[in-house]
Amino acid sequence: MKINALYASLLCILLAGPAQAQNPTESVSRELPAFATLGDVFSQGALAAESAEKSLAVPLAPAPPLTRMFVFAVGSTNCNWEYMTSVGQLATTCNHGGAQMSAAVLEIGYGSNPIAWMSGTVLPNSANYQTTPVCIVGTRYDWPCSPGATIVGFLRYYNLNGYQNGLFRYQNTSINAPMNTLSTRINIL
Repeated sequence: MKINALYASLLCILLAGPAQAQNPTESVSRELPAFATLGDVFSQGALAAESAEKSLAVPLAPAPPLTRMFVFAVGSTNCNWEYMTSVGQLATTCNHGGAQMSAAVLEIGYGSNPIAWMSGTVLPNSANYQTTPVCIVGTRYDWPCSPGATIVGFLRYYNLNGYQNGLFRYQNTSINAPMNTLSTRINIL
């Protein structure tokens, strides 16, 4: 009798499905219009490439394919963070270098094979020292994601320590149809 009650309780738990966060109470501090130009983004000062707290977002929908990708910012000991002012910007304006250097890539959609290069050398996977989920709230891209928010992309930070300048390249392939590969690059001065 006890075994049947145990099985019945377990079955109820399994059929109920996972609990999901509702009515998040924590407001989100960084926003970006989902279909804005980079000029709109930077004029708002909404996107600081800083360390974010761990996200509690729950993926609830099919993963969207990669649709947009660009180098969001380059940071170094010499220049701090330099945010790119246009999609496809060819070069930084600051003379980067020093003991530490990083690049942040914003990708919208889900990829399955991220590859980064610096000055022609493939970077190890460990160079991607932080990946922050990006969510959409209303009509804006936003991070860190609130509990229960839908993840639509990622902000990936790469460690470029040891390099003073050079060409940073990044590419990723969609995890689902149409299996497209997007890439971006910037010449770090």
